[in-house]
Amino acid sequence: MNKIDLNHLGEKWLERKKQRMKNLLKITNPDEALYREIMVSLGYPINKVNFLELALILPYSEIKRLKDKQIIEKAFLYRAGFSDDRKMLPEFFDLSLRLDKSVWKYRGIRPANFPEKRLKGIINLLVDSLDNGIVNYFIQNIQKVIQQVDFTKVVTRIMNFDGIGEQRKKEMFFNIILPFVMVYSENKTILNFLQKLFENFPPLGKNKFIKNFEVKFPEIEIRNVKEYMGAIYFITNEKEEDLNSD
Repeated sequence: MNKIDLNHLGEKWLERKKQRMKNLLKITNPDEALYREIMVSLGYPINKVNFLELALILPYSEIKRLKDKQIIEKAFLYRAGFSDDRKMLPEFFDLSLRLDKSVWKYRGIRPANFPEKRLKGIINLLVDSLDNGIVNYFIQNIQKVIQQVDFTKVVTRIMNFDGIGEQRKKEMFFNIILPFVMVYSENKTILNFLQKLFENFPPLGKNKFIKNFEVKFPEIEIRNVKEYMGAIYFITNEKEEDLNSD
């Protein structure tokens, strides 16, 4: 590939993400689809399958029935296999559904990112969203900031829940929330706002893909999230992009 158009590649990255969200919405309702995708993101990089399985055996619909934060946390830890404590769990809660603790992987993961800590961290979001649903929770937060001119602050306000680090929440927003809402919502004002946010928000933290890109192309400046995702798209699809440039 003689010339790398990060803007174009960023659009390709977004279209691929949006297609994933469309596929998820074909197999379940919006709240469950978004919940599953958020749960999968907690498993990065080696526990994704386990987090997806946990989301399937403890669906968002059941979390809404549990209502209480303490009970939701107990339910998560029990179904994940991290605890045998059944106290306070309601009668309708199926005690036979659970993972074995041995399936969780810890090698190479910092203690702060252990799966049980990731679970406890996401509970605040789930509790905050119980009244209106997790999809509406984010749409309502987006609507609150839609008139903001300073894009650097809006993601923090949209991801207005405790328990997850700021950098991780930004990654979650651009990888999951933004493409999901762009597919789900028919509100043109929201869609235009999210597109502008994608094009103008500063680059996120340097992960292994960005570091790899910068080593290969030190002369290219990554100026925004769209170009940032374009660089990730290029590195993860480099052979494909090379073929397309011939």
